[in-house]
Amino acid sequence: MTRQHTTTRFTPVHVLLSALLFLGLTQGCVNLKAIQDFANISAESAEYTALVDNYVDFPHRQKRYQPEDRHAQLEAMAQERLTQKTELLFRHDVIEEYMEALGKLAADEIVDQSEELSQLTTKLQSEAGTSPAETEAFGKIAGVLTNAIGDKWRKRQIQELIERSNGPLQTILKSLQQIVNDGFGGDDHNEQFAMQSYYRTKITQSNDPAGIAALMEWQESREESLAAHTQAIQAYSALLEKISEGHQKLYDERNDLAKAELLQQIKKTAKELKDLLDTIKKI
Repeated sequence: MTRQHTTTRFTPVHVLLSALLFLGLTQGCVNLKAIQDFANISAESAEYTALVDNYVDFPHRQKRYQPEDRHAQLEAMAQERLTQKTELLFRHDVIEEYMEALGKLAADEIVDQSEELSQLTTKLQSEAGTSPAETEAFGKIAGVLTNAIGDKWRKRQIQELIERSNGPLQTILKSLQQIVNDGFGGDDHNEQFAMQSYYRTKITQSNDPAGIAALMEWQESREESLAAHTQAIQAYSALLEKISEGHQKLYDERNDLAKAELLQQIKKTAKELKDLLDTIKKI
């Protein structure tokens, strides 16, 4: 008896269909939890606004160290910073809403932030104090999120979200980091100088040993508090840098977001972000 051997012939159509089926199965099973965790902790970080409150309160804190003839100037600064507070919080809002959308896509959830996006759009129309580059960046992020909501984006669109948003997001992150470094950090430098000058003068003018001892204790306590605040500023600046670097990695590898090496890097970045945020909250 002769055994017949049959040979299966694969046409180009068969090969194409098999490849598409394989890609469909693998993409459907891709676990992007590392990206989800990175996005979620980044969104949580954007919710931290205590440093903004301290920045706005700086002129009032300065009154204790400055003569009364400077108080009117400090009051004018306080009013100006109330306006700046709105702009600063808006930056936080944009980062938070974008990262929440990224986290939802990584979890294969439909992006649905219609109410939040409507509020962002309304704020965008009144944010005349931001730079032209930032205003453009805000608009681009809002446009991408509008498409994500309107078209009910899911995981398959995560590459497009990252690709279209990286440039404007980096603009916003860099701007916020500069304000944290120069504005918040500059305040601490000025407060340190004013504090030392104030207590040095008071101690020099006093002939009361008990009063001098009390003044020195007050100075030490306030310097410790200021040092902790400066540490929080530095940690928050590092946190913003980590978010920027992490999203840039996603952008650079956007054509292969399932790559094990990338996900491992993003997982590490997410942990570093969480550690930084936990440290800041404890300060």
